[in-house]
Amino acid sequence: MQMQPLAHLTTSILFIIILILPHFKPIQAEGNKIPWQMFRGDIRHTGQSVYKGTQANTLKWSFKIDTRVTSSPSIAYDGTIYFGSTDGRLYAVNRDGTSKWTFQAGGEITASPAIGNDGTIYIGSRDKKMYAITPEGKLKWTYQVGGIILSSAVVTDDTLYFGSDDNNLYVLTTDGKLKWKYTAKSNITASPAIWTDGTIYLFEISGALHALSSDGVEKWMKRVGTGVYDSYSSPSLGPDGIVYVGTDSGRLVAVKPNGTVKWYVNTGKAVHCSPAIAKDGTIVFGSYNGFIYAVLPDCKLKWSYKANSWVESSPAIDAEGSVYIGSSDGKLYAINNDGTPKWSFQTKGAIESSPAIGPDGTIYIGSNDNHLYAIGDSAQTSSVPMFEK
Repeated sequence: MQMQPLAHLTTSILFIIILILPHFKPIQAEGNKIPWQMFRGDIRHTGQSVYKGTQANTLKWSFKIDTRVTSSPSIAYDGTIYFGSTDGRLYAVNRDGTSKWTFQAGGEITASPAIGNDGTIYIGSRDKKMYAITPEGKLKWTYQVGGIILSSAVVTDDTLYFGSDDNNLYVLTTDGKLKWKYTAKSNITASPAIWTDGTIYLFEISGALHALSSDGVEKWMKRVGTGVYDSYSSPSLGPDGIVYVGTDSGRLVAVKPNGTVKWYVNTGKAVHCSPAIAKDGTIVFGSYNGFIYAVLPDCKLKWSYKANSWVESSPAIDAEGSVYIGSSDGKLYAINNDGTPKWSFQTKGAIESSPAIGPDGTIYIGSNDNHLYAIGDSAQTSSVPMFEK
């Protein structure tokens, strides 16, 4: 008899939980099963992967097209690799390097694709349209804006975010309906980053960094330097909510969540890449001075690594803290978490694309030599299964 009230209470609690759970909808669950969902991997633009990257610079395959590949690849549930090109096509490539399909847009694609939880691919083009493409390569919808789209889209469970050089940040439902837009004072070519509470961080080419609420109300604006007119430089968010962004004036700037500058480092040359954030909070980025830097959250230099030329590619960081980054010297560099070289892979053109890491450790990256490369241990391909929905 004494157990009955407790049992009744437990049942009541479970019933309440069942009722309220559907009303809780986080922006995005951690550990999303899509291996590399969008530009910089996730909505915070950390460039982090939960997978260990390949330990060798073995070429598994290369996929040739007719024009340069500056778009950064994304990797779907089933291992399909998606990337855009200046020929205006979105390419879908199978894990073995064979073509799955291509989709022709109306203009160059230099932005990177984002993959929705249902497998839909979202990609913007210089034809001023955002495209939604099915996993089979069929058009779902397009959304016309007033300027070219260099900004790589960010996608959550039900919302799509991207900028345009018509000075607007567009926020759409995943079925292509406008939720709201925010008008800045200059072009928005960077990809927005989103914090766990829904705050959107936006960097316009005038050098103004904005924090917007989830419904588009500006929280604050901070001018941090000259912005960068390309689709690669975007803000990244650390585990404590600090915003990191590179500028054309050569600085990497750390901004607190309240909009005040915490610190900055000056490299002397433009920082066109988006910084990556390691698990321990280390910030990794490259500069046009030819160096790759790892800086601790307190602004102390952890290590630096000299490439042979300027660095515009944004780094990816694997589960062990190893860094993978391209350079205009045509090399993909793999660097250990202590700054020592692991290996490098030489392509025949400058690398502006940023790498993506697959579940089997394969590193995918595009080059201006008109190829997408898959670098990794070919023996791993059949032994590591892909995630399923």
